[in-house]
Amino acid sequence: MRRFLLFTICVIALALFTINLKYITPAHSAQETRVDVSQEKKPVRSVVFAIGVNKYFVDDKIEGVIMDARPFIKNGRTFVPVRYMGNALGVTNDNIAWNGDLNKAGLRFGGNSVDMIIGVARITVNGQDRDIDVAPVLNESEGRTYLPARYIAEGLGFEVDWDEASQTVLCWPKGEARPDVNAVKQYIENMNKQVSTQNPAAPPNLITTNKTGDKPEDVKQLEGLLGVTTGWYSPYWLYRPVWDKSTWDEAMWELANQNSGRSYFALRYDTENSLVAVEINWIRNLSDIRGVELDLSPMEKVLNWRFPGYPVKIQEIMAQARQVAEKTKASNRTERAPRKEYYLDGWKVSVGSIGFCFVEAIISKEGA
Repeated sequence: MRRFLLFTICVIALALFTINLKYITPAHSAQETRVDVSQEKKPVRSVVFAIGVNKYFVDDKIEGVIMDARPFIKNGRTFVPVRYMGNALGVTNDNIAWNGDLNKAGLRFGGNSVDMIIGVARITVNGQDRDIDVAPVLNESEGRTYLPARYIAEGLGFEVDWDEASQTVLCWPKGEARPDVNAVKQYIENMNKQVSTQNPAAPPNLITTNKTGDKPEDVKQLEGLLGVTTGWYSPYWLYRPVWDKSTWDEAMWELANQNSGRSYFALRYDTENSLVAVEINWIRNLSDIRGVELDLSPMEKVLNWRFPGYPVKIQEIMAQARQVAEKTKASNRTERAPRKEYYLDGWKVSVGSIGFCFVEAIISKEGA
């Protein structure tokens, strides 16, 4: 009886400590032969993440590790996907935790611990709380949690440096000399030039892969509908205007200033599950977006294209989209309306706001 009671207590305790890992999906790569520092257990000399790049680079090796996510800048901070950041620094997956009830992410490495909560501008390092100037964010369309790179890396015992020219963040072990990562920076610069030459409307810092075959029929239809041309940036067909860049020259600033009074749209199509996402954005040079003229017509066109037999439902979705966009605009992006989902004809439409967009609509198959 005593053994049975002890066994029962252990089972209950184990159940209580089980956590939901939905939004810290295990990092996986399109490259089967990738370098996985979390498995090799070798101390890293350097880790580089770049804005908009779907790779991270370890020890100045240009091969990199492909991600299904891309770092971005928000409120002056670089945000990186937490699982990839942890793996890059050497944190094993069993030391990266997600508590779905609390929306809390935690990492453990080398005797250090870092905990953060989605939407809360506070970090807990080795049990000590302190306020920070940005909060972690959740990208529901990707199923990825993004954390501010500097606070995470420093909390885990790494030095951090930001290079504005290359839009890269560099991490290396605390107390060691700053490593040379010129090979990676040159690689990123060369890739940006290649992308810019192939598609002048493409944003910089997008690592491409060779794409063979024709565009999917859906992509062709969307291009004709919206009057744009997409480019292949694995795993998406992507359209973004020329000013949607993280670094601008003088001509780019002039062009952005000429167009900053109105919103613009961006589009992506995921070939794996026919997901379509359309964003209504503001130009990134704006510190105050309250005067921007909203144009949600590209979103309505995409919805009518996907759901031609549901005009009433589309108007309902567009009313919600307008409400979300207006709240983002009126609060100068400090407040965002809750994400809302609609279901029709085997599809899910998720409407919300994140990052530099007034509102986005993500159309995906139910259960995908």
